[in-house]
Amino acid sequence: MHLRAVQLINWRSYRSARFEFPRPHGDRNVVLVMAPNEYGKTSFFEALTLGLFGRDGLGLIPRARTAAGNDARERLNSSYSKFLEGTLHHRAAETGPTECFVKLEWEDETGAPIEIKRTWYFRPSGQHKIADDQLQIYEGQSRTPVAPPLSVEDKDRWYREWIAQRFLQSSLAEFFLFDGEQVQRYASRDMSRQVRDGIEGLLGLPILRSLKDSLERYAQNRRTSAAPPSDDTVNTVKNAIKALEDRIELKKTEHDEADARLPDLDDEIDDLTQRLGGKGEGTAALVSSLLEDETWHRNEAERATNELTDLITGDIALAIAGTSLRSATLERLRSEAKRETWEIGKKEGNRNLDRFAADLYARLGRLDPPLGEGRQEAVIKAAKEAWAALWHPPPEDCADDYLHPALTGTVRAGAIDRLEAVERHSTAEASEHVNRFETAVETAESKKRERLELEKLAPEIEKLARQLGELMEESGRCKEQRDAAQREIDAAVAELGDRRAELARYVARLDSRAPALIHANRADAYAKLIGELLKDAVPFEIREVASQMTKAWKAMAHMSDRVERIEISPDCEVRMIASDGSDLHRIEKSAGASQVFTQALITAITKVSGRTFPFVVDTPVARLSRDQRIGVLRTFTDRPAQVILLSTDQEVVGDKLDAIRDRIVASHELRIAHDQGVAITTVHDLDLSTIRP
Repeated sequence: MHLRAVQLINWRSYRSARFEFPRPHGDRNVVLVMAPNEYGKTSFFEALTLGLFGRDGLGLIPRARTAAGNDARERLNSSYSKFLEGTLHHRAAETGPTECFVKLEWEDETGAPIEIKRTWYFRPSGQHKIADDQLQIYEGQSRTPVAPPLSVEDKDRWYREWIAQRFLQSSLAEFFLFDGEQVQRYASRDMSRQVRDGIEGLLGLPILRSLKDSLERYAQNRRTSAAPPSDDTVNTVKNAIKALEDRIELKKTEHDEADARLPDLDDEIDDLTQRLGGKGEGTAALVSSLLEDETWHRNEAERATNELTDLITGDIALAIAGTSLRSATLERLRSEAKRETWEIGKKEGNRNLDRFAADLYARLGRLDPPLGEGRQEAVIKAAKEAWAALWHPPPEDCADDYLHPALTGTVRAGAIDRLEAVERHSTAEASEHVNRFETAVETAESKKRERLELEKLAPEIEKLARQLGELMEESGRCKEQRDAAQREIDAAVAELGDRRAELARYVARLDSRAPALIHANRADAYAKLIGELLKDAVPFEIREVASQMTKAWKAMAHMSDRVERIEISPDCEVRMIASDGSDLHRIEKSAGASQVFTQALITAITKVSGRTFPFVVDTPVARLSRDQRIGVLRTFTDRPAQVILLSTDQEVVGDKLDAIRDRIVASHELRIAHDQGVAITTVHDLDLSTIRP
């Protein structure tokens, strides 16, 4: 399964854009999309994710925030609509239509096309409701519509299941669709939790767990309906079950809030720690680096200004002369070029005519029998006339004279080439130089502000240390809140099981033959079977995941030869075994090492899954050393399936680009233009030879 094209209409800064992705062939399976920050890479990632999974993809988007509320489904719908309200392009909101859509064109393993188009409609106020989505799917060369049967009531669920079967279930999608921020957040989790989440996603266990919960609720509802409405014992147990369910939901909210806050706190703590540890030589080196970056961007602004000046004084002036005048001038210059070629050929021929006649005259004198004098002259005259006939009449489309006698040879050819090239210029090219200038100046000023701030760092050490202490205290409180909530959830879940069993025993005594109780017992049996499967399923995949993680780690990590193998226990505890048998897992605690570990896990899960779904990565090598970056890029791209890398203009460059250059099948760059202050992102082919190291 690979992605052939993505079309975006009115999606964030994309007014109208289309990405074309060639079919992978041989070792070339990588599509590189490059742009500075804030140019639309993340917007593309979000469009691809939500276009395929709809609201189920919201959890894969880092900047989506969950709205408050008690009901899980209601909370998801609310946050989904709230997030979408920021996606409609400003011009569409002003002039209409108030809708945006994403169209994904796929090709499955058999070569058959699949088209998925998801449209989001907005109210006049700009508000979005969950019912305002439209999903259209077409399959095959004939574009046969794919839709649920009329008898299906829950059509959204039918579509989700169809997409999960044909493409990927959303619980596994986070290992195929992720960005740098998501990797950092994932890396901040306990490593055993990372491994368990990965293997459970690989096996689809979140879906089974949801099914188990649904079966248990179904069994409870059936038993409740079988009991007399006035039965005090049933009502007491029923109320206790409801209270436990509400308590579990509340504690899950507290757990998720703390868990969501921790990665941001860890990032802030890391940032402050680095800034505090960077005083002295580290700070001086960073200031020097920022000064170099500032100088380069100011020079870039100057280059953009010079190129804009050259364009305005040169080709743009020709461009505004008008198409008809340029066409007439081109036609005249080409006809004069033909005349010049004809005259040169004729002149060169005439230069040798007398020698040709003399040689012919001598040869005629040696003929046997000899020709008479008069006949020889007649032959010579006829030969000269034939020679002259070779150059008459002049070629078709040849000018009668010269209107531009100063333009000759290569000078005229250069003028023709330039006039032809003018056709490719437009006002957008001038705008591009202006935007390039503005971006360079803005970046230079940003580097300057950052440099000045660092230069003042020393007097701020005490203040930063206090901030660091406060953040660490808050992090501790969040961890305690998360862990306490998890303990209460575990206890409540156990008590809930007991209460449900109590309800089952009591109601069963009423009439075990009642159809509702028969159905409840069956649901309980299936729920119990699934529960046993959930306990036993993870260990079956551990060995293969550990093996693939070892290979990925060795390819990615700095000083990876220290690790002989990665071992995972049945409880998903991780050990990084050195050649002497020691466990290095406790030592590798840096942000970079944690991120490499997470990326090794991601690589292992995707390979063990056997799926050919595209691997889409947004800025994957933040916080990594040079060797780690090269290792990560090589490992991520070393797969038969399609890989789409979304890179900043400072990331996959230089030796990092060289490491994967032979695998790149297509490359695009994103550019930003402004229409009266409104940003518009456009897609262009990227010449990799122009990328600055």
